[in-house]
Amino acid sequence: EENVEQTELYYYTEDTGELKHIPAEKWKDQTLSDLHWCGEGHDKIRFIRRDRLQRNEELCEYDPATDKVTVLITESVENAYIERQPTRYVGEHNTGDIVWWSERTGWGHYYLYSHDGVLKNALTSGPWRAENVNAIDAKKKKLYFSAVGREPGENLYNTHDYSVGLDGKGIKLLDSEDADHSWQMPKSNDYAVDAYSRVDLVPKTVLRDESGKVVMDLETMDLSELEATGWRMPERFVVKSADGVTDIFGNMWKPFDFDPHKKYPIILNVYPGPQTEAVSQTFTPTSSLQELAQLGFIVIQIGNRGGTPQRSNAYHSYGYYNLRDYGLADKKAGVEQLALEHPWIDIDRVGIFGHSGGGFMTAAAMLLPPYSEFFKVGVSSSGNHDNNIYNQNWSEQHHGLKVVTDDSGQQGGGRAGGRRGGRGGGGGDDEYLLPDPDNPFASFDAFLQQKQQNQEEQQGQKDEKDQKKEKFEIHVPTTVELAANLKGKLLLTTGDIDNNVHPGNTIRLVNALINANKRFDFMIMPGQRHGYGPMSGYFNNMLKEYFCTHLLGDDYSGSSDEKDKGEGR
Repeated sequence: EENVEQTELYYYTEDTGELKHIPAEKWKDQTLSDLHWCGEGHDKIRFIRRDRLQRNEELCEYDPATDKVTVLITESVENAYIERQPTRYVGEHNTGDIVWWSERTGWGHYYLYSHDGVLKNALTSGPWRAENVNAIDAKKKKLYFSAVGREPGENLYNTHDYSVGLDGKGIKLLDSEDADHSWQMPKSNDYAVDAYSRVDLVPKTVLRDESGKVVMDLETMDLSELEATGWRMPERFVVKSADGVTDIFGNMWKPFDFDPHKKYPIILNVYPGPQTEAVSQTFTPTSSLQELAQLGFIVIQIGNRGGTPQRSNAYHSYGYYNLRDYGLADKKAGVEQLALEHPWIDIDRVGIFGHSGGGFMTAAAMLLPPYSEFFKVGVSSSGNHDNNIYNQNWSEQHHGLKVVTDDSGQQGGGRAGGRRGGRGGGGGDDEYLLPDPDNPFASFDAFLQQKQQNQEEQQGQKDEKDQKKEKFEIHVPTTVELAANLKGKLLLTTGDIDNNVHPGNTIRLVNALINANKRFDFMIMPGQRHGYGPMSGYFNNMLKEYFCTHLLGDDYSGSSDEKDKGEGR
Protein backbone atom coordinates (compact mmCIF):
# COMPACT_ATOMS: atom_id res chain seq x y z
CA GLU A 1 0.00 0.00 0.00
CA GLU A 2 1.27 3.43 -0.88
CA ASN A 3 -0.88 5.21 1.71
CA VAL A 4 -0.43 3.50 5.07
CA GLU A 5 -1.14 4.54 8.63
CA GLN A 6 1.17 7.26 9.92
CA THR A 7 2.22 7.54 13.56
CA GLU A 8 3.15 10.82 15.22
CA LEU A 9 3.95 11.87 18.79
CA TYR A 10 2.61 14.91 20.64
CA TYR A 11 3.45 16.40 24.02
CA TYR A 12 0.58 17.92 25.96
CA THR A 13 1.07 20.30 28.90
CA GLU A 14 -1.96 20.20 31.15
CA ASP A 15 -1.32 23.56 32.88
CA THR A 16 -1.12 25.58 29.66
CA GLY A 17 -3.17 23.40 27.32
CA GLU A 18 -0.29 23.43 24.82
CA LEU A 19 -0.06 20.54 22.37
CA LYS A 20 3.44 20.28 20.92
CA HIS A 21 4.48 18.03 18.04
CA ILE A 22 7.49 15.86 18.90
CA PRO A 23 9.94 15.92 15.95
CA ALA A 24 10.29 12.13 15.76
CA GLU A 25 10.16 11.84 11.95
CA LYS A 26 13.10 10.29 10.15
CA TRP A 27 12.02 7.50 7.78
CA LYS A 28 9.16 7.29 5.33
CA ASP A 29 6.21 5.36 6.80
CA GLN A 30 8.12 4.72 10.03
CA THR A 31 6.52 3.27 13.16
CA LEU A 32 6.96 4.40 16.77
CA SER A 33 6.74 2.11 19.78
CA ASP A 34 7.98 1.43 23.33
CA LEU A 35 7.01 4.94 24.47
CA HIS A 36 8.04 5.55 28.10
CA TRP A 37 9.00 8.31 30.53
CA CYS A 38 12.47 8.22 32.04
CA GLY A 39 14.89 10.25 34.09
CA GLU A 40 14.96 11.06 37.80
CA GLY A 41 12.06 13.47 37.43
CA HIS A 42 10.27 11.57 34.68
CA ASP A 43 10.91 14.62 32.54
CA LYS A 44 12.06 12.96 29.31
CA ILE A 45 10.34 10.69 26.82
CA ARG A 46 11.96 7.73 25.11
CA PHE A 47 10.70 5.71 22.17
CA ILE A 48 11.75 3.30 19.44
CA ARG A 49 11.44 4.40 15.84
CA ARG A 50 11.68 1.84 13.07
CA ASP A 51 11.70 2.27 9.30
CA ARG A 52 9.05 0.59 7.17
CA LEU A 53 11.65 -1.90 5.93
CA GLN A 54 11.91 -3.06 9.56
CA ARG A 55 15.64 -3.37 9.07
CA ASN A 56 16.67 -0.17 10.89
CA GLU A 57 15.65 1.16 14.30
CA GLU A 58 16.75 3.65 16.94
CA LEU A 59 16.18 4.23 20.63
CA CYS A 60 15.50 7.95 20.91
CA GLU A 61 15.06 10.45 23.75
CA TYR A 62 12.97 13.62 23.56
CA ASP A 63 13.61 16.52 25.92
CA PRO A 64 10.56 18.81 26.11
CA ALA A 65 12.68 21.61 27.60
CA THR A 66 14.83 21.88 24.48
CA ASP A 67 12.46 20.30 21.92
CA LYS A 68 15.35 18.05 20.85
CA VAL A 69 15.37 14.37 19.87
CA THR A 70 18.62 12.52 20.58
CA VAL A 71 19.47 9.10 19.18
CA LEU A 72 20.88 6.84 21.90
CA ILE A 73 21.20 3.37 20.30
CA THR A 74 20.93 2.26 16.66
CA GLU A 75 20.43 -1.19 15.11
CA SER A 76 20.54 -2.25 11.45
CA VAL A 77 20.44 -5.58 9.61
CA GLU A 78 20.38 -6.71 5.98
CA ASN A 79 18.18 -9.37 4.38
CA ALA A 80 16.24 -9.90 7.60
CA TYR A 81 14.00 -7.91 9.87
CA ILE A 82 15.05 -6.54 13.24
CA GLU A 83 13.56 -8.27 16.22
CA ARG A 84 13.37 -6.33 19.43
CA GLN A 85 12.49 -6.62 23.09
CA PRO A 86 11.23 -3.90 25.45
CA THR A 87 13.82 -1.44 26.72
CA ARG A 88 14.75 -2.33 30.31
CA TYR A 89 16.57 -0.34 32.99
CA VAL A 90 18.65 -1.33 36.01
CA GLY A 91 17.09 1.34 38.24
CA GLU A 92 13.45 1.80 39.15
CA HIS A 93 11.22 4.16 37.18
CA ASN A 94 13.38 3.72 34.05
CA THR A 95 16.54 5.11 35.63
CA GLY A 96 20.10 3.80 35.65
CA ASP A 97 21.82 1.74 32.99
CA ILE A 98 19.94 0.29 30.00
CA VAL A 99 19.61 -3.45 29.39
CA TRP A 100 19.33 -3.73 25.60
CA TRP A 101 18.66 -6.81 23.44
CA SER A 102 20.28 -7.18 20.01
CA GLU A 103 21.14 -9.74 17.32
CA ARG A 104 24.19 -7.79 16.15
CA THR A 105 26.44 -10.88 16.46
CA GLY A 106 23.93 -13.08 14.63
CA TRP A 107 22.54 -14.36 17.95
CA GLY A 108 20.12 -12.62 20.32
CA HIS A 109 21.93 -11.30 23.42
CA TYR A 110 21.75 -8.65 26.13
CA TYR A 111 24.03 -5.60 26.36
CA LEU A 112 24.52 -3.02 29.09
CA TYR A 113 24.50 0.66 28.11
CA SER A 114 24.85 3.73 30.26
CA HIS A 115 21.69 5.76 30.62
CA ASP A 116 22.85 8.14 27.89
CA GLY A 117 23.47 5.33 25.36
CA VAL A 118 27.17 4.46 25.73
CA LEU A 119 27.93 0.74 25.48
CA LYS A 120 29.52 -0.66 28.64
CA ASN A 121 29.70 -4.39 28.04
CA ALA A 122 27.93 -7.45 26.69
CA LEU A 123 25.93 -9.29 29.32
CA THR A 124 25.58 -12.54 27.34
CA SER A 125 27.32 -13.97 24.31
CA GLY A 126 27.81 -17.16 22.32
CA PRO A 127 26.03 -19.33 19.72
CA TRP A 128 22.73 -19.43 21.62
CA ARG A 129 19.82 -17.06 22.19
CA ALA A 130 18.91 -15.04 25.27
CA GLU A 131 15.11 -15.00 25.30
CA ASN A 132 13.61 -13.02 28.15
CA VAL A 133 14.48 -10.87 31.18
CA ASN A 134 13.10 -12.48 34.34
CA ALA A 135 14.43 -9.81 36.70
CA ILE A 136 17.11 -7.15 37.10
CA ASP A 137 18.54 -6.81 40.60
CA ALA A 138 20.37 -3.49 41.04
CA LYS A 139 21.54 -4.31 44.58
CA LYS A 140 22.97 -7.70 43.70
CA LYS A 141 24.11 -6.37 40.31
CA LYS A 142 22.61 -9.35 38.52
CA LEU A 143 20.48 -10.06 35.48
CA TYR A 144 18.13 -13.05 35.67
CA PHE A 145 17.08 -14.26 32.24
CA SER A 146 15.87 -17.23 30.20
CA ALA A 147 17.60 -18.60 27.11
CA VAL A 148 17.51 -21.45 24.59
CA GLY A 149 20.17 -23.47 22.79
CA ARG A 150 22.98 -23.17 25.33
CA GLU A 151 22.94 -26.62 26.96
CA PRO A 152 24.68 -29.38 24.93
CA GLY A 153 22.86 -32.60 24.13
CA GLU A 154 19.36 -31.13 24.52
CA ASN A 155 16.58 -30.00 22.24
CA LEU A 156 17.68 -26.50 21.21
CA TYR A 157 14.29 -25.09 22.13
CA ASN A 158 14.38 -26.14 25.78
CA THR A 159 14.09 -22.93 27.81
CA HIS A 160 16.51 -22.67 30.73
CA ASP A 161 17.04 -19.91 33.26
CA TYR A 162 20.29 -18.19 34.19
CA SER A 163 21.85 -15.39 36.17
CA VAL A 164 24.80 -13.22 35.18
CA GLY A 165 26.57 -10.26 36.72
CA LEU A 166 25.93 -6.84 35.23
CA ASP A 167 29.61 -6.83 34.31
CA GLY A 168 28.90 -9.78 31.97
CA LYS A 169 30.76 -12.25 34.18
CA GLY A 170 29.74 -15.28 36.19
CA ILE A 171 26.91 -16.67 34.06
CA LYS A 172 25.20 -19.51 35.93
CA LEU A 173 22.64 -22.14 34.89
CA LEU A 174 19.84 -22.19 37.48
CA ASP A 175 17.91 -25.28 36.34
CA SER A 176 19.78 -28.32 35.05
CA GLU A 177 16.90 -30.69 34.22
CA ASP A 178 16.63 -31.60 30.52
CA ALA A 179 13.25 -29.92 30.01
CA ASP A 180 11.49 -26.71 29.04
CA HIS A 181 11.39 -24.42 32.11
CA SER A 182 9.12 -21.52 33.01
CA TRP A 183 10.12 -19.28 35.95
CA GLN A 184 8.09 -16.87 38.08
CA MET A 185 10.14 -14.64 40.38
CA PRO A 186 8.83 -12.28 43.11
CA LYS A 187 10.22 -8.75 43.40
CA SER A 188 12.75 -9.83 46.01
CA ASN A 189 14.41 -12.19 43.47
CA ASP A 190 15.28 -14.50 46.38
CA TYR A 191 13.14 -17.40 45.12
CA ALA A 192 11.48 -18.63 41.97
CA VAL A 193 8.69 -21.03 41.10
CA ASP A 194 9.91 -23.26 38.29
CA ALA A 195 7.41 -25.34 36.26
CA TYR A 196 9.04 -27.65 33.75
CA SER A 197 8.14 -30.46 31.36
CA ARG A 198 8.66 -31.85 27.84
CA VAL A 199 6.21 -33.42 25.40
CA ASP A 200 7.49 -36.75 26.77
CA LEU A 201 8.20 -35.74 30.39
CA VAL A 202 5.73 -35.51 33.28
CA PRO A 203 5.24 -31.87 34.40
CA LYS A 204 6.81 -30.90 37.69
CA THR A 205 6.84 -27.68 39.73
CA VAL A 206 9.49 -26.80 42.30
CA LEU A 207 10.58 -23.85 44.43
CA ARG A 208 14.20 -22.75 43.93
CA ASP A 209 16.39 -20.22 45.66
CA GLU A 210 18.30 -17.58 43.70
CA SER A 211 21.19 -19.97 43.11
CA GLY A 212 18.88 -22.51 41.48
CA LYS A 213 18.87 -24.98 44.37
CA VAL A 214 15.55 -26.80 44.83
CA VAL A 215 14.27 -25.96 48.31
CA MET A 216 10.83 -27.54 47.94
CA ASP A 217 8.98 -29.88 45.58
CA LEU A 218 5.57 -28.36 44.93
CA GLU A 219 3.75 -30.71 42.54
CA THR A 220 4.29 -33.59 40.11
CA MET A 221 1.51 -34.59 37.73
CA ASP A 222 0.02 -38.04 38.35
CA LEU A 223 -0.50 -39.90 35.05
CA SER A 224 -1.47 -43.27 36.49
CA GLU A 225 -5.16 -43.13 35.55
CA LEU A 226 -4.32 -41.77 32.10
CA GLU A 227 -1.80 -44.53 31.46
CA ALA A 228 -4.35 -47.12 32.58
CA THR A 229 -6.42 -46.26 29.50
CA GLY A 230 -3.55 -47.28 27.20
CA TRP A 231 -2.39 -43.70 26.66
CA ARG A 232 1.19 -43.28 25.43
CA MET A 233 3.60 -40.38 25.31
CA PRO A 234 4.52 -38.86 21.95
CA GLU A 235 8.13 -39.31 20.88
CA ARG A 236 10.75 -36.69 20.04
CA PHE A 237 13.13 -36.95 17.09
CA VAL A 238 15.94 -35.05 15.38
CA VAL A 239 16.68 -35.13 11.65
CA LYS A 240 18.86 -33.08 9.33
CA SER A 241 17.50 -30.33 7.12
CA ALA A 242 17.85 -30.59 3.34
CA ASP A 243 21.36 -29.12 3.65
CA GLY A 244 22.45 -32.28 5.50
CA VAL A 245 23.93 -30.20 8.33
CA THR A 246 21.29 -28.29 10.31
CA ASP A 247 19.42 -30.11 13.06
CA ILE A 248 15.64 -30.06 12.72
CA PHE A 249 13.50 -31.09 15.69
CA GLY A 250 10.12 -32.77 15.73
CA ASN A 251 7.51 -34.84 17.60
CA MET A 252 5.79 -38.07 16.59
CA TRP A 253 2.43 -39.55 17.59
CA LYS A 254 1.63 -43.24 16.99
CA PRO A 255 -1.59 -45.20 17.47
CA PHE A 256 -1.81 -46.71 20.95
CA ASP A 257 -2.07 -50.13 19.29
CA PHE A 258 0.98 -49.48 17.12
CA ASP A 259 2.34 -52.59 15.36
CA PRO A 260 5.92 -52.28 14.03
CA HIS A 261 5.21 -55.02 11.49
CA LYS A 262 2.59 -52.93 9.69
CA LYS A 263 2.95 -50.03 7.23
CA TYR A 264 1.44 -46.70 8.26
CA PRO A 265 0.78 -43.56 6.22
CA ILE A 266 2.54 -40.51 7.66
CA ILE A 267 0.84 -37.11 8.06
CA LEU A 268 2.60 -33.81 8.73
CA ASN A 269 0.95 -31.10 10.81
CA VAL A 270 2.76 -27.98 9.59
CA TYR A 271 3.24 -24.30 10.25
CA PRO A 272 6.18 -22.72 8.45
CA GLY A 273 6.82 -19.75 10.75
CA PRO A 274 8.74 -17.46 10.56
CA GLN A 275 7.52 -16.32 13.99
CA THR A 276 7.20 -19.89 15.34
CA GLU A 277 7.78 -23.42 14.09
CA ALA A 278 4.76 -24.67 16.06
CA VAL A 279 6.56 -27.79 17.27
CA SER A 280 5.28 -28.48 20.80
CA GLN A 281 7.87 -28.37 23.60
CA THR A 282 5.76 -28.86 26.73
CA PHE A 283 3.54 -31.67 27.96
CA THR A 284 -0.16 -31.96 27.20
CA PRO A 285 -2.29 -34.97 28.13
CA THR A 286 -4.64 -34.48 25.17
CA SER A 287 -3.89 -33.70 21.56
CA SER A 288 -5.83 -33.58 18.30
CA LEU A 289 -2.73 -35.08 16.68
CA GLN A 290 -3.06 -38.14 18.90
CA GLU A 291 -6.72 -38.40 17.90
CA LEU A 292 -5.67 -38.45 14.24
CA ALA A 293 -2.94 -41.02 14.91
CA GLN A 294 -5.50 -43.30 16.58
CA LEU A 295 -7.18 -43.79 13.20
CA GLY A 296 -4.10 -45.59 11.85
CA PHE A 297 -1.51 -42.90 11.04
CA ILE A 298 1.92 -41.77 12.07
CA VAL A 299 1.47 -38.04 12.74
CA ILE A 300 4.40 -35.64 13.11
CA GLN A 301 5.27 -32.04 13.78
CA ILE A 302 8.58 -31.02 12.24
CA GLY A 303 10.48 -27.75 12.02
CA ASN A 304 12.25 -26.11 9.09
CA ARG A 305 14.95 -23.54 8.48
CA GLY A 306 13.41 -20.10 8.66
CA GLY A 307 10.71 -21.37 10.98
CA THR A 308 11.54 -19.68 14.27
CA PRO A 309 13.50 -16.75 15.72
CA GLN A 310 14.70 -18.95 18.60
CA ARG A 311 17.95 -19.81 16.86
CA SER A 312 20.46 -17.71 14.93
CA ASN A 313 19.47 -14.74 12.82
CA ALA A 314 20.67 -16.72 9.78
CA TYR A 315 18.34 -19.61 10.64
CA HIS A 316 15.42 -17.27 11.23
CA SER A 317 15.87 -15.23 8.05
CA TYR A 318 16.33 -18.25 5.76
CA GLY A 319 12.98 -17.57 4.09
CA TYR A 320 13.41 -13.82 3.66
CA TYR A 321 12.30 -12.82 0.12
CA ASN A 322 10.92 -16.37 -0.34
CA LEU A 323 7.94 -16.63 1.97
CA ARG A 324 6.15 -19.38 0.04
CA ASP A 325 8.72 -22.09 -0.71
CA TYR A 326 11.44 -21.91 1.91
CA GLY A 327 10.23 -24.59 4.33
CA LEU A 328 9.20 -27.37 1.95
CA ALA A 329 12.61 -28.97 1.29
CA ASP A 330 13.24 -29.54 5.01
CA LYS A 331 9.79 -31.10 5.53
CA LYS A 332 10.36 -33.54 2.68
CA ALA A 333 13.92 -34.35 3.75
CA GLY A 334 12.76 -35.01 7.30
CA VAL A 335 10.08 -37.50 6.22
CA GLU A 336 12.54 -39.30 3.96
CA GLN A 337 15.01 -39.71 6.83
CA LEU A 338 12.31 -40.99 9.18
CA ALA A 339 11.17 -43.52 6.55
CA LEU A 340 14.74 -44.80 6.14
CA GLU A 341 15.04 -45.24 9.89
CA HIS A 342 11.57 -46.73 10.45
CA PRO A 343 10.37 -49.37 7.95
CA TRP A 344 6.81 -49.05 9.29
CA ILE A 345 6.47 -45.59 7.63
CA ASP A 346 4.93 -45.81 4.15
CA ILE A 347 6.63 -43.03 2.20
CA ASP A 348 4.23 -43.55 -0.72
CA ARG A 349 1.33 -42.36 1.44
CA VAL A 350 2.23 -38.92 2.79
CA GLY A 351 -0.35 -36.39 3.95
CA ILE A 352 0.00 -32.79 5.10
CA PHE A 353 -2.29 -30.28 6.81
CA GLY A 354 -2.13 -26.90 8.49
CA HIS A 355 -4.12 -23.82 9.40
CA SER A 356 -3.49 -20.18 8.43
CA GLY A 357 0.23 -20.06 7.53
CA GLY A 358 0.11 -23.85 7.74
CA GLY A 359 -2.74 -23.81 5.23
CA PHE A 360 -0.59 -21.69 2.93
CA MET A 361 2.29 -24.15 3.29
CA THR A 362 0.01 -27.16 2.74
CA ALA A 363 -1.28 -25.78 -0.55
CA ALA A 364 2.27 -24.93 -1.67
CA ALA A 365 3.33 -28.51 -0.89
CA MET A 366 0.47 -29.87 -3.00
CA LEU A 367 1.13 -27.51 -5.91
CA LEU A 368 4.87 -26.88 -6.24
CA PRO A 369 7.00 -29.56 -7.98
CA PRO A 370 8.65 -31.79 -6.84
CA TYR A 371 6.68 -31.64 -3.59
CA SER A 372 3.41 -32.02 -5.48
CA GLU A 373 4.57 -35.54 -6.36
CA PHE A 374 5.66 -36.37 -2.82
CA PHE A 375 2.61 -35.20 -0.86
CA LYS A 376 -0.48 -37.16 -1.85
CA VAL A 377 -3.22 -35.62 0.33
CA GLY A 378 -3.53 -32.15 1.83
CA VAL A 379 -6.03 -30.30 4.03
CA SER A 380 -5.50 -26.54 3.89
CA SER A 381 -7.63 -24.44 6.24
CA SER A 382 -7.84 -20.63 6.18
CA GLY A 383 -4.56 -20.27 4.33
CA ASN A 384 -3.04 -16.90 3.39
CA HIS A 385 -2.59 -18.12 -0.18
CA ASP A 386 -1.99 -14.62 -1.54
CA ASN A 387 0.00 -12.68 1.02
CA ASN A 388 -0.20 -9.62 -1.21
CA ILE A 389 -3.75 -9.14 0.13
CA TYR A 390 -2.91 -10.13 3.69
CA ASN A 391 -2.28 -7.43 6.31
CA GLN A 392 0.53 -5.01 5.59
CA ASN A 393 2.82 -5.72 8.51
CA TRP A 394 3.16 -9.52 8.52
CA SER A 395 4.08 -9.87 4.86
CA GLU A 396 6.40 -6.87 4.82
CA GLN A 397 8.08 -8.01 8.01
CA HIS A 398 8.70 -11.63 7.10
CA HIS A 399 9.02 -11.59 3.30
CA GLY A 400 10.80 -8.25 3.05
CA LEU A 401 10.36 -4.98 1.20
CA LYS A 402 12.62 -3.52 -1.45
CA VAL A 403 13.00 0.15 -2.31
CA VAL A 404 12.41 1.34 -5.89
CA THR A 405 13.13 4.84 -7.20
CA ASP A 406 10.67 6.25 -9.72
CA ASP A 407 13.27 7.49 -12.18
CA SER A 408 15.50 4.41 -12.50
CA GLY A 409 13.51 1.53 -11.09
CA GLN A 410 16.63 0.40 -9.26
CA GLN A 411 16.04 -1.53 -6.09
CA GLY A 412 17.77 -1.09 -2.78
CA GLY A 413 17.70 -3.22 0.32
CA GLY A 414 19.25 -0.83 2.82
CA ARG A 415 17.84 2.09 4.70
CA ALA A 416 14.55 3.50 3.58
CA GLY A 417 14.56 7.01 2.17
CA GLY A 418 12.20 9.71 3.37
CA ARG A 419 11.83 12.85 5.41
CA ARG A 420 14.18 13.49 8.27
CA GLY A 421 12.97 15.06 11.45
CA GLY A 422 13.25 18.77 12.06
CA ARG A 423 14.50 20.16 15.36
CA GLY A 424 16.79 17.53 16.88
CA GLY A 425 15.59 14.77 14.55
CA GLY A 426 18.70 14.43 12.43
CA GLY A 427 18.35 17.43 10.07
CA GLY A 428 19.38 17.12 6.46
CA ASP A 429 18.57 18.84 3.18
CA ASP A 430 15.13 17.26 3.07
CA GLU A 431 14.16 18.55 6.52
CA TYR A 432 10.60 19.82 6.54
CA LEU A 433 9.29 22.77 8.50
CA LEU A 434 7.21 22.44 11.63
CA PRO A 435 4.93 25.09 13.13
CA ASP A 436 6.50 27.34 15.75
CA PRO A 437 6.38 25.29 18.98
CA ASP A 438 6.08 28.51 20.99
CA ASN A 439 2.88 29.50 19.23
CA PRO A 440 -0.04 27.52 20.74
CA PHE A 441 -2.90 26.67 18.41
CA ALA A 442 -6.54 27.08 19.25
CA SER A 443 -7.34 23.57 18.14
CA PHE A 444 -5.65 20.39 17.00
CA ASP A 445 -7.30 20.72 13.58
CA ALA A 446 -5.73 24.11 13.09
CA PHE A 447 -2.37 22.68 14.08
CA LEU A 448 -2.63 19.93 11.45
CA GLN A 449 -3.83 22.38 8.79
CA GLN A 450 -0.84 24.64 9.43
CA LYS A 451 1.53 21.70 9.36
CA GLN A 452 0.12 20.48 6.04
CA GLN A 453 0.40 23.97 4.56
CA ASN A 454 4.05 24.19 5.60
CA GLN A 455 4.79 20.83 4.01
CA GLU A 456 3.04 21.78 0.76
CA GLU A 457 4.90 25.07 0.55
CA GLN A 458 8.23 23.34 1.05
CA GLN A 459 7.40 20.66 -1.52
CA GLY A 460 6.59 23.33 -4.06
CA GLN A 461 10.02 24.83 -3.60
CA LYS A 462 11.88 21.65 -4.42
CA ASP A 463 13.38 21.24 -7.85
CA GLU A 464 12.62 18.29 -10.12
CA LYS A 465 15.58 16.30 -8.84
CA ASP A 466 14.49 16.60 -5.23
CA GLN A 467 10.97 15.47 -6.14
CA LYS A 468 12.17 12.01 -7.15
CA LYS A 469 10.33 9.66 -4.85
CA GLU A 470 11.26 6.33 -3.39
CA LYS A 471 8.61 3.65 -3.32
CA PHE A 472 8.39 0.33 -1.54
CA GLU A 473 7.93 -2.82 -3.57
CA ILE A 474 6.95 -6.33 -2.53
CA HIS A 475 5.54 -9.41 -4.20
CA VAL A 476 5.13 -12.58 -2.19
CA PRO A 477 4.89 -15.69 -4.41
CA THR A 478 1.39 -17.17 -4.17
CA THR A 479 -0.12 -20.63 -4.36
CA VAL A 480 -2.61 -19.21 -6.86
CA GLU A 481 0.00 -19.12 -9.60
CA LEU A 482 0.73 -22.84 -9.06
CA ALA A 483 -2.84 -24.12 -9.46
CA ALA A 484 -2.17 -26.02 -12.70
CA ASN A 485 0.28 -28.33 -10.87
CA LEU A 486 -2.23 -30.06 -8.59
CA LYS A 487 -1.93 -33.87 -8.70
CA GLY A 488 -3.09 -35.17 -5.31
CA LYS A 489 -6.21 -34.77 -3.23
CA LEU A 490 -6.69 -31.28 -1.79
CA LEU A 491 -9.35 -29.97 0.62
CA LEU A 492 -9.62 -26.20 1.06
CA THR A 493 -11.67 -24.53 3.81
CA THR A 494 -12.24 -21.00 5.06
CA GLY A 495 -14.63 -19.03 7.22
CA ASP A 496 -16.63 -16.58 5.14
CA ILE A 497 -16.08 -13.68 7.58
CA ASP A 498 -12.49 -14.45 8.52
CA ASN A 499 -11.12 -11.15 9.86
CA ASN A 500 -7.54 -12.36 10.08
CA VAL A 501 -6.84 -14.11 6.77
CA HIS A 502 -9.46 -12.69 4.43
CA PRO A 503 -11.49 -15.43 2.68
CA GLY A 504 -10.44 -13.84 -0.61
CA ASN A 505 -7.13 -15.68 -0.14
CA THR A 506 -8.86 -19.06 -0.50
CA ILE A 507 -11.37 -17.85 -3.11
CA ARG A 508 -8.51 -16.76 -5.39
CA LEU A 509 -6.95 -20.23 -5.18
CA VAL A 510 -10.33 -21.88 -5.77
CA ASN A 511 -10.84 -19.72 -8.85
CA ALA A 512 -7.39 -20.61 -10.21
CA LEU A 513 -7.96 -24.34 -9.67
CA ILE A 514 -11.28 -24.18 -11.50
CA ASN A 515 -9.70 -22.27 -14.39
CA ALA A 516 -6.98 -24.96 -14.51
CA ASN A 517 -9.73 -27.64 -14.66
CA LYS A 518 -8.45 -29.30 -11.48
CA ARG A 519 -10.60 -31.42 -9.18
CA PHE A 520 -10.46 -30.57 -5.49
CA ASP A 521 -12.72 -30.22 -2.45
CA PHE A 522 -13.87 -26.95 -0.91
CA MET A 523 -15.91 -26.06 2.18
CA ILE A 524 -17.00 -22.65 3.44
CA MET A 525 -17.81 -22.31 7.14
CA PRO A 526 -20.73 -19.83 7.15
CA GLY A 527 -20.56 -17.02 9.68
CA GLN A 528 -17.17 -18.17 11.00
CA ARG A 529 -13.97 -16.25 11.47
CA HIS A 530 -10.41 -17.57 11.51
CA GLY A 531 -10.89 -20.36 14.04
CA TYR A 532 -14.31 -21.72 12.93
CA GLY A 533 -15.79 -21.38 16.43
CA PRO A 534 -18.71 -23.80 16.93
CA MET A 535 -17.92 -25.46 13.60
CA SER A 536 -14.44 -26.56 14.72
CA GLY A 537 -15.64 -30.05 15.58
CA TYR A 538 -17.28 -30.43 12.17
CA PHE A 539 -14.06 -29.35 10.47
CA ASN A 540 -11.90 -31.70 12.58
CA ASN A 541 -14.11 -34.62 11.57
CA MET A 542 -13.87 -33.57 7.92
CA LEU A 543 -10.08 -33.53 8.19
CA LYS A 544 -9.91 -37.01 9.73
CA GLU A 545 -12.34 -38.46 7.20
CA TYR A 546 -10.46 -36.89 4.30
CA PHE A 547 -7.19 -38.58 5.30
CA CYS A 548 -8.93 -41.88 6.08
CA THR A 549 -10.60 -41.87 2.64
CA HIS A 550 -7.54 -40.98 0.59
CA LEU A 551 -4.68 -42.53 2.60
CA LEU A 552 -6.35 -45.57 4.17
CA GLY A 553 -9.11 -46.30 1.65
CA ASP A 554 -11.55 -46.18 4.57
CA ASP A 555 -14.25 -44.19 2.79
CA TYR A 556 -16.78 -42.61 5.10
CA SER A 557 -18.74 -41.11 2.21
CA GLY A 558 -18.87 -44.31 0.14
CA SER A 559 -17.68 -42.43 -2.95
CA SER A 560 -14.00 -43.37 -3.03
CA ASP A 561 -12.69 -44.95 -6.23
CA GLU A 562 -10.84 -48.23 -6.01
CA LYS A 563 -7.66 -46.49 -7.10
CA ASP A 564 -7.80 -44.34 -3.94
CA LYS A 565 -7.95 -47.34 -1.65
CA GLY A 566 -4.79 -48.23 0.20
CA GLU A 567 -3.85 -50.71 2.85
CA GLY A 568 -6.43 -50.59 5.66
CA ARG A 569 -5.85 -50.38 9.35
